[in-house]
Amino acid sequence: MRRRLSLPRFLRLVLTLSVSVPATGFAEATVPNVLFLIADDLRPELGCYGAAHVHSPNLDALAFRGVRFDRAYCQKAVCWPSRNSFFSGLRPRDLGKANAEATFRVSHPDLVSLPQLFQAHGYRTRGFGKVLHDGQDDPESWTEPLFTPAPKVYAAPENIDKHPVINRSSPENRVNPLFESPDVPDDAYEDGLTARAVIEAIEEATTGSSHDEPFFFMAGFHKPHTPFNAPRLYWNRYQRNLVPLAAFREAPSGAPVEHALWDWPYVRSFRDMPTDGPMPDDLAQEVRHAYFACVSYVDAQVGRILRALNRSPAAENTLVVFTSDHGYHLGDHGIWSKHTNFEIATRVPLIVSLPLDQETAPRGVSLGAPVELLDLYPTLAELAGLPLPDHVEPDSFSRWLTDPEAVPKETHAFSEFTRKGARGVSVRSPAFRYTEWRDLKTGEIVARELYDHRNDPLETRNIAQAPEHQETIEELGHHLTVHFQKD
Repeated sequence: MRRRLSLPRFLRLVLTLSVSVPATGFAEATVPNVLFLIADDLRPELGCYGAAHVHSPNLDALAFRGVRFDRAYCQKAVCWPSRNSFFSGLRPRDLGKANAEATFRVSHPDLVSLPQLFQAHGYRTRGFGKVLHDGQDDPESWTEPLFTPAPKVYAAPENIDKHPVINRSSPENRVNPLFESPDVPDDAYEDGLTARAVIEAIEEATTGSSHDEPFFFMAGFHKPHTPFNAPRLYWNRYQRNLVPLAAFREAPSGAPVEHALWDWPYVRSFRDMPTDGPMPDDLAQEVRHAYFACVSYVDAQVGRILRALNRSPAAENTLVVFTSDHGYHLGDHGIWSKHTNFEIATRVPLIVSLPLDQETAPRGVSLGAPVELLDLYPTLAELAGLPLPDHVEPDSFSRWLTDPEAVPKETHAFSEFTRKGARGVSVRSPAFRYTEWRDLKTGEIVARELYDHRNDPLETRNIAQAPEHQETIEELGHHLTVHFQKD
């Protein structure tokens, strides 16, 4: 839908377009809406990514009408730094004092966030659910206050009074179940309420008093984050005995176990989970069943929102983004969590669908070049014709969305994680993942990991010591040195 802008907003848009005209073929008179949807702990194990055992029809349909990125990566595989990173345009190492209770604003009070940039150029900006980490908000970014759903973590009668905060320190107090499947409607949980709020906001933005403003909406779902709770309807999408276990459940041979591996204390702190050692196969299959039920539940909420969008006057002129804050180990490498630099924790689904009125935009295309969630800030800004703030790296992939042939042969994505006195910095090239673990005090490299994704996509063998790969290590190590040179 083409929007009529008020005179001040139109003049601002003309100035913006005169500074930075997008290279994507958008007509200058068109102001695209943006709908940015975020899942939590969602690995790219969806139907559209080739996982036939996962029921995700709505996300599959979105991929069919857009571009699916097969190698998209978060910058740190844990909620708050990943979300603060792509929201602010800063890398995790530059977030300053941000932590689970605070945002990037602590160290960067005047920074222009992604939604704030759109707000400054005439957009109505709203946030719904878990956009930043739980309990975090950034009021400067929103035209209206963040929508926070009622805290509905458990819905089964026997669990409904359970507190969602997990006690990691006292195993004897483990009272929260890791999963449940009550026969309840979607809105019995938080994500259903978030979806309903987004639908109402779309209806208001396209038919109410603010219908002359373009909108930028960000909505975050809690699932499939633990606890793996979803209505029974979505559990029934799966047969337990057909749910596959992780293909590789061991530590990679030759891996620096002290730094690379993780003993998943968060999942262990739930009731009936093993306090040490591996998870038995029958329990692992049940937990994976629960996780995939949550994936289908999130898929259904996305479907509710997209159907509302398609019914609205904004159906033709809204850019849709779907992604996750990071991936998740479901027994892969013997781990049940994120918190690693492995492929399974850093890789995320990423689907970008250009507005439907862009008739020449490729649809149903997949791209294999590594990209970062951090690239979304410059990409969305360029697609809307907005000038980038100085702090944002100009690594936009907007041109690829209209011209897949423009994708370069060699791109890189970077991630990081700190454990046991060392910081792991990791680079993903089209063929390899290379990680250096550097002592936090001296900067000395104390361990290396190299995985050949052409021959070993499950990262079963660390080949960093193989003589024939030293040239590759030197090349990728150079990329890490340049990328992290501010450290």
